[in-house]
Amino acid sequence: MTMNEDNADDVFSEQVKRYGISKLAKLTNYNNNSCPEVVPSTKEYISAINVYGIPLIAVGVLAVILILYMFIDTLLYIIKNSPPRVKTYSASVIGVYPVVAIATLCATIVPRSQLLAEAVTQGIFMIGMYQLFCLFVAYCGGEAELIRNVKPSGLNTKVAPCCCWPCCCCLPSFDINKNRVRNLRLLVLQLPVVQGLVYMTLLVLWAERERLYQVNYIYMQPVIVTSIFFGVWGMTMTIQLLKELLKDYWMFSKFIVLQLVLILSKLQGITMKGVVKLRLLPCHPPLTPTVYSNLIYNCLIMLEMVLLGFIARRLYKRALPNMSLSENKISPVCLVGQHMAANGSIIAVESNNNDISYVDHNEKMKDESEGYKVTTK
Repeated sequence: MTMNEDNADDVFSEQVKRYGISKLAKLTNYNNNSCPEVVPSTKEYISAINVYGIPLIAVGVLAVILILYMFIDTLLYIIKNSPPRVKTYSASVIGVYPVVAIATLCATIVPRSQLLAEAVTQGIFMIGMYQLFCLFVAYCGGEAELIRNVKPSGLNTKVAPCCCWPCCCCLPSFDINKNRVRNLRLLVLQLPVVQGLVYMTLLVLWAERERLYQVNYIYMQPVIVTSIFFGVWGMTMTIQLLKELLKDYWMFSKFIVLQLVLILSKLQGITMKGVVKLRLLPCHPPLTPTVYSNLIYNCLIMLEMVLLGFIARRLYKRALPNMSLSENKISPVCLVGQHMAANGSIIAVESNNNDISYVDHNEKMKDESEGYKVTTK
């Protein structure tokens, strides 16, 4: 960027602040090929969309209400029916959809909040992905139970998106242990940390000068993409590791429904930016091509959140299978000494699975020569 370009941007920004984009467009006679990539204020935006935009915003509000209803309904089911150790993680994952919908609705009403809404979408998805990893571990009963139950299966590293290429065919599989489970956790945990730092930096640049954000955004993309690839790789390895152990828990479906939030937002965002660059949208200041593209993008995202929220509701309202494989295994303990005078028997209370068995005293007397023994199941 040259000094002249900086000065031109500053002059244009001052003119927008002084006249407003609508009046400035009339004064400078902008056409579709020279339309400014400037986002109007909320006042200008609302006055411009009046008849056509208000119904669109009303539909967006109804979509958010529907998503909130599905979220609350699913949350109540989880609170009532799910085991305690998975409630928080399940609630965090299904909470992604209403948060994204509300942020998108705000960007639809206040066009200058578009970058903030995208940052919220990105951030809540990354948090949800880590919570989904924790949910899978909780289904197993914790890391120790996970390691115990998956053995002798190994950790397969030749999975998408990082190591599914032909050149990765020689990568080995590893025995699962505590350190490798921790490494999987770190691969997923870096998602919210790295993405949060990147978007905080971009927001600071945008607040200082929008041109700084536009110039530096492209340099942040390798960091964003690398972080996403490693995080998704960690989740894919986890799913491959647990697919037999948790085959009735709809793991892959829950992962895909969450993953689609990122895929749709990223692909549609890139597509709409390309449409703006190609000048395929009309310019009717203050409704510039950027405003039109953001409006189309936001409407699609809200519609997709309704669909994804509905699918997630179906998945998380399914009754979980018998989670006995993930219950903490407690060594059987026999409490001996409680006599019943009526039938001369001893009650042996076995704490494993809360089973109570009555052991006849006369049978135990046969083993008196070997010492009094109480065996457990």
